[in-house]
Amino acid sequence: MRTLIRSFKPGLTIIGFTGLIIVYTAILQSCEKVFMEKDASIDHENIFEEVWDFTNRHYSFFEYKNIDWNDAYSRYRPLVNSSISNVDLFDICAAMLYELQDGHVNLVSSFDRSRYWEWYLESPENFNYSLLERHYYKGRQRYIGPLEFLNMDDIIYVYYGSFANTISDNNLDIILTNLVDKKGLIIDVRNNGGGSIHNAKRLTSRFTDEKILVGHNFVKTGPGHNDFRKEEIHIEPYDGDRFTGDIVVLTNRKSYSATTYFTQYMNALPNVTFVGDTTGGGGGMPAFHDLPNGWLLRVSSSKFYSPEGFNIESGIPPHIQEDMSEESMLAGKDDILEKAIEILERGEETH
Repeated sequence: MRTLIRSFKPGLTIIGFTGLIIVYTAILQSCEKVFMEKDASIDHENIFEEVWDFTNRHYSFFEYKNIDWNDAYSRYRPLVNSSISNVDLFDICAAMLYELQDGHVNLVSSFDRSRYWEWYLESPENFNYSLLERHYYKGRQRYIGPLEFLNMDDIIYVYYGSFANTISDNNLDIILTNLVDKKGLIIDVRNNGGGSIHNAKRLTSRFTDEKILVGHNFVKTGPGHNDFRKEEIHIEPYDGDRFTGDIVVLTNRKSYSATTYFTQYMNALPNVTFVGDTTGGGGGMPAFHDLPNGWLLRVSSSKFYSPEGFNIESGIPPHIQEDMSEESMLAGKDDILEKAIEILERGEETH
């Protein structure tokens, strides 16, 4: 702007002072229009439409959960107009997404993140790390990469807190070396909120001597609610040390997402028993979308079934349902872990 005005030198009579003011005013008005005009794509109505439409085209569980997404639109769309605040718009979109009852569905802004957590909030905790640390570890645990390892004489106990933390082949070699002449292995994935399914596959591959079908994955391929591509999912045995003895896996409702996938993978093995509570589910891999106003939308965009046709979205039940009682916790005992120890000590066949 300053460079343009300086080009009008004193003494010029073609425009004159009055003309200069007119030109200057016109330029300012033009600049104001360029810099101040609101981008139509970030209008509240358009943001709502984009949230609804992306979900409509990519979400994978409308049929499974018997959700009428058009009905949701008819109820929430009238609430959106240009006079509401950004927080109001966020809350309206979040309330609509909440009806999907899916922990993998989130709307993220600079001031909040929508979420659905009822998949575990109404269930027993069934895990107490402090109890584990004070009454079982007692400072004797080893940290092998992201794995917490405890030698319990005849049994090896391993706690894996997050599949987001990568396990290496060397980590697993160390675990398996310690399993020689042991009665069995306990893998505790309680409160493991998920992460990478590649870690779940890597871990499972250490417990089978043959290629196994663990389920079918259905991936969205088009905008229709039933547009999916079906894939067979197998676990290949690791080309190295493996363990095919007795294994007990501990789960609770906060065993979510990749942990539910891991549970399904291990469920396909004949030597594995599950103790605890039904996993939290989370059987859809997310799809992401950046909205024009800077918000991020995430929705489930696939679905996974066991070889028998069981949808894992709502969680996988254990072979043995076990809850942690207050009385036992006060006495320093983890009922779920104690049940796993009992199974391995007795060599029980439960799967």
